[in-house]
Amino acid sequence: MTKVYVFGHKNPDNDSICSAAVYADFLNESEPDGSDVTYIAARLGDIPPESAYVFERFDATDMLPVLLPQPQSGEVMKVVLVDHNEYSQSADGIEDMDVVEVLDHHRIGNIQTAAPIPFINMPYGSTATLVAVQYMDTETPLPKWAAGALLSALLTDTVILKSPTTTDVDRDICELLASGVDVDPQEFGMELFKKRSEATPFNPATILQTDLKVYEKDDKSVAIVQFESVTLDTVFAARDDVVREMRALADAKGWDMFIFMATDIIKEGSELFIVGNTNLAQAAFDADFSSGSVWMPDVLSRKKQVAAAIMDV
Repeated sequence: MTKVYVFGHKNPDNDSICSAAVYADFLNESEPDGSDVTYIAARLGDIPPESAYVFERFDATDMLPVLLPQPQSGEVMKVVLVDHNEYSQSADGIEDMDVVEVLDHHRIGNIQTAAPIPFINMPYGSTATLVAVQYMDTETPLPKWAAGALLSALLTDTVILKSPTTTDVDRDICELLASGVDVDPQEFGMELFKKRSEATPFNPATILQTDLKVYEKDDKSVAIVQFESVTLDTVFAARDDVVREMRALADAKGWDMFIFMATDIIKEGSELFIVGNTNLAQAAFDADFSSGSVWMPDVLSRKKQVAAAIMDV
């Protein structure tokens, strides 16, 4: 039997977990009779609390991705990448793995392959939307647990459809998935963010390494971590600890800049904390970061409003 592991980026968020789980199911359903290929959903970190909640709610904990195993000696592991396509965000040793497919909604990164592969990249608000489209385009039956998982990922990645990354396709898919699992998407979305906040007390040392992505360009590296909550009171209360921990991490990792994006989903904006090259940040956001942070109204998307701005300058 040929095993192919399907996984999202390091420090996985809800979209990486749910998209890997459901896309592995789709690929298995799509394999012809008699095939010896099995797709296994995997992950590169801990399961977020909202993901654990969703899979338990829809009685599908056995479908949660497993930790990606280490390749056996001499083995070339076959993998499908979802929700990322950059070496810095992928598994350790990805350069020696055989990437057979990519399904993503981010910028085109630097993953290279020896031969042509299916590479689907669409500017949707979540990879979950893209997974749902694969089911619908091929008329593959979508299990209820999968619909619930995809809906949860769509809602968290688009900040309950408020993010500027949200497209009409996301809204249509959201409506279809919500009707299929009989939930109100706004209420379900708020429930997910509350589960995340309740299960994750604000500890800077932990939060600053959760849902973290590193972007590389022009020999510079920028780390961006996003924390989303219904209130930022705990963030501001720990402000000094946040900045101190950010500096320590940036120095240890050698990042040119470290951005902490604390997003208030109720007020619909983010407090951006910056350490490192603040001149670059000032040019990107036309804001003065001399105090360490700036409130940015209507900034909800790391991908479209923060990472893209930094990459542009």
